[in-house]
Amino acid sequence: MAEITEVQALNIVPTFLEGHPKQWFNENNTTFESWSLFKTRLLHTYSSPSSKQIASNRLRTRQQRHDEAVIEYYTDVMKLC
Repeated sequence: MAEITEVQALNIVPTFLEGHPKQWFNENNTTFESWSLFKTRLLHTYSSPSSKQIASNRLRTRQQRHDEAVIEYYTDVMKLC
């Protein structure tokens, strides 16, 4: 599969959205300066409170395992943020 640029991804994403999420995207698409920013705002807008609570609990209790590389630990923690 060919890699696409962030700009291409942002241009394609509306074809995968329906209903309110598509309306939300169309109303806010000029504010998405990057794929990362779009993803952050999408998750903030549409994540359920329970999934946020679960992530918060995991983040609070997450500790690096003895056999875990620092980069793996860091990446996992950043996903929870």
